[in-house]
Amino acid sequence: MSASILHLADVTVPSGAHYETGLSDVSFELNPGDLLLVRMERENERLPLADAVQGLIETEGGSVSFLSEKWTDLSTDRAAAQRGRIGRLFDDEGWISDLDVEENILLAQLHHTKRCETEIIGEALALARVFGLPGLPRGRADKVRRWDLRKAACIRAFLGRPRLIIIEQPIRGVYADLMAPLLNAVQSARRRGAAVLWTMTDLQMWKHAGMHSTSRGRMRGSEMQMEDNS
Repeated sequence: MSASILHLADVTVPSGAHYETGLSDVSFELNPGDLLLVRMERENERLPLADAVQGLIETEGGSVSFLSEKWTDLSTDRAAAQRGRIGRLFDDEGWISDLDVEENILLAQLHHTKRCETEIIGEALALARVFGLPGLPRGRADKVRRWDLRKAACIRAFLGRPRLIIIEQPIRGVYADLMAPLLNAVQSARRRGAAVLWTMTDLQMWKHAGMHSTSRGRMRGSEMQMEDNS
């Protein structure tokens, strides 16, 4: 049996300036091909879950393991290398303002891997076609259309064939026809053995027939309650 990709054991994170609520004893495991959908409360949708999963914040209790390694056991260099194996579609898109969008897309792969730039750009251009772009958007994020920015964020999230993909509120504020290519990309990633953590507040998306999730959880304040996936 393949080792788990992500394992959270009784993870507790206090609320703070960046989060509307914290996490309380959250536990789940993702194996290759798994998709966990997490429905958040609209009044508490800024959670530390994604940051905790990536080892970007300290937990007050419990542990987070990625590819069987606890973030707290890793050196700075090793943690950076491991984060290079995680793709993330940010809720707020997370663009670095003094870099062009194209540079933002390529940054993690250039920084965390030893792949040549030509290879990375080739993969990024292929993903651009998947998400309906003729190429990689150029210029600063504030000069690029929001619709194209969301597609660019999808390219960045799937670039490098990540082992874990974190998707946060992917359709909010943009046209719903991004859903089809995004679902196709998710299913393709799952078939090659990636795991996916997908957070949302939208009920229609939660009920979408094309999700084919392996598990579902609903946030109740800081607690996650696992639900029947039928």
